[in-house]
Amino acid sequence: EAELYREIRIQMRAKDLLESSVAPIDTSNCRREPQSRTATRTKQERLGFLQDRSFSFKPRINPTIPDFEELYWAFQKEAVRRQEIKEPTRNKPFKLRTSNLHARQRQANEKIKFHFFQDSQKLSKVSMQRSHSLTRLSSLSSNTLPVHITDATRRRESAIRHSQVNKKEGDKEGINWQEKQKTKCQAMQKSVNSRAKALDPHESLEETHKEKLKQNRQNMRERTKEYRKELEEMQLRVKNRPYLFEQVTK
Repeated sequence: EAELYREIRIQMRAKDLLESSVAPIDTSNCRREPQSRTATRTKQERLGFLQDRSFSFKPRINPTIPDFEELYWAFQKEAVRRQEIKEPTRNKPFKLRTSNLHARQRQANEKIKFHFFQDSQKLSKVSMQRSHSLTRLSSLSSNTLPVHITDATRRRESAIRHSQVNKKEGDKEGINWQEKQKTKCQAMQKSVNSRAKALDPHESLEETHKEKLKQNRQNMRERTKEYRKELEEMQLRVKNRPYLFEQVTK
């Protein structure tokens, strides 16, 4: 009864709350403001063409599809037909006439000879090489260009020759030093071996090796003899041993 009374009371209270409840915002006074007449008129004017189904502009449509492969080959044929074949340039023979100027050639040869003469005086060791180069220059034909050697080239050549000569001398000195050291080492080794033999009371390695070899051979012979002797004794024992049935009968 108490529970039934409680449920009835809850229902009555809920009904009273529902009747006394009020919405938080009064929607009765809220009304949508109508759009202005000018806005609606402009909208109708701008969007009026959508309502008209009869359009005056009708674009032209080409229903045929072109054959692109045929067009490509036609273009290739036209390009080959229009192609212009240019002839390659050909070199024409010519003669260089600067070597025919005797004055220049004479001056160049005199300068070359003068420079080579100075170098030969400075470097007596390389005089033969300079003479060879002079003969080569004098043997040049008249069609070659005159050669002019500058101070920088002469200095560079002399520096290169000096460095080569110094390098050769250094190599020779190194080889001589190595040979001397080798001979010294050999002599020292001989003297050390001779003194060690004189001071060592024991026998040499060769003698001890020979003695050991003889001793090992003798030991091997003795072992083989003992093995053969034991083998003969075993064979005799096996031979003199009675059979099984003889052992059983006994």
